[in-house]
Amino acid sequence: MKQLVMGSVIMCFAAMASAHGCPGEMRAIDAKVPTANLPAADLSKVKALREEGEKLHKEGKHTESMKALAEAKKLLGV
Repeated sequence: MKQLVMGSVIMCFAAMASAHGCPGEMRAIDAKVPTANLPAADLSKVKALREEGEKLHKEGKHTESMKALAEAKKLLGV
């Protein structure tokens, strides 16, 4: 029983940590976009991925959000 409770507590902390990661990733993207030297098509894709990441974050889909934001950061070279 004790292990079950500890496992649940750890999972809650992990979920909270990943939920707070999304806004930090979005801020990093927002900071880099104004100075990004990318072709228009790539910049448009970065902005779309950033918006998708925010939408997914608000829906509580943090894993999917982090994937979209990571792809945007990769395109930006962050």
